[in-house]
Amino acid sequence: MFDQTASMFEGYKTKLRKIKKKTYEERFETFFGENRQCFEDMLQYIKGRDDMEVAAKEVANIFAENVYSEYGKGGRLSGDVRTDLSLFMIYFIFPSILNLSDTNNRILCDAIRNEWRERTDNPAFDYTTYEDLHGSFQEKIFGIF
Repeated sequence: MFDQTASMFEGYKTKLRKIKKKTYEERFETFFGENRQCFEDMLQYIKGRDDMEVAAKEVANIFAENVYSEYGKGGRLSGDVRTDLSLFMIYFIFPSILNLSDTNNRILCDAIRNEWRERTDNPAFDYTTYEDLHGSFQEKIFGIF
C-alpha cells in the first residue's frame, strides 16, 4: 500500500536547489501532477474507516517507514538528509495534500506531521499551504530582491 511514497522524494535535493517563486511554481505543479493520485489514495483510505484518525496514523506510519527505508541507514536518517527531507515535506508533500479539496486533508497532514516529529525528534516541525509558501517568496524589483 502506498508504495509510491518513497519515490515521491526522488530528486528531492534538486527540487530544493535554488528555489525562487517561479521555479517553485513550476516544480510544485510538476510534483503535484505526478503524485496527486497517491495523495488521493491516502485520503480515500482514511475516509473509508470508522476511526479516521487511527487510519491517518496508519498511513503516516507507512509513509514514514517507506521514506526511512529508502533514505535511512540502520533505521536512522543522517542530519543533513533529515533536514532536506523535512524541507521537502514542507515545500511539496504537505502543500500537495492540502491542495486537494477534501475535508480530511488536515487529519492526514496532522498524522504525518506528528509521525515525522516523533521519528526526527523535532517538536517544532509543522506544515503550511502552497498559498502561504508561494506568497512568502519575494518578487524581484528591478532585478534585485
